[in-house]
Amino acid sequence: MADTDTPRALLLVALQDLLDAERAWIERSGELQRNASYRIATYLAEEARVAQAQAERLTSAIAALDGDVQGLPNIWLRAILDDAARDAGTIAAGPLRDTALVGAFRKGKQAERVSYETAIGLARRMHQDDLVRTLTVSRDEEARTDAALVLLLDSILRDLVV
Repeated sequence: MADTDTPRALLLVALQDLLDAERAWIERSGELQRNASYRIATYLAEEARVAQAQAERLTSAIAALDGDVQGLPNIWLRAILDDAARDAGTIAAGPLRDTALVGAFRKGKQAERVSYETAIGLARRMHQDDLVRTLTVSRDEEARTDAALVLLLDSILRDLVV
């Protein structure tokens, strides 16, 4: 029999996955900031703050479902952040590196948005209205962050000499 065999169990897995993703942003932010330009470092500092708030909401949501906050690692987001760290160490500092980093961060934000939407769908189906509202706040924060990254990328590309 499968370990995850009910909608509640799948919702908990989704929430644990999202929690690990937020923890990954927090854990990796400092390292990435040290190898980034001022504008990327500023973005990362804000992202760590938002991720902390999202992690706190997710921890509360998991506790409300009597779940364990420790799940499996979010290998997708952690791999994206590994890729960003590699780019920070191998691509010349300046607009080239910043462009690559914004691309990696946007991949991460998209992955999180999709994961939040999955959790929202499960919570909605289970009539967990408070959880739907909580998860929607975080999903909308991810959407705003992605939109800000698009603007940041436009600014960076203006500085790129071709």
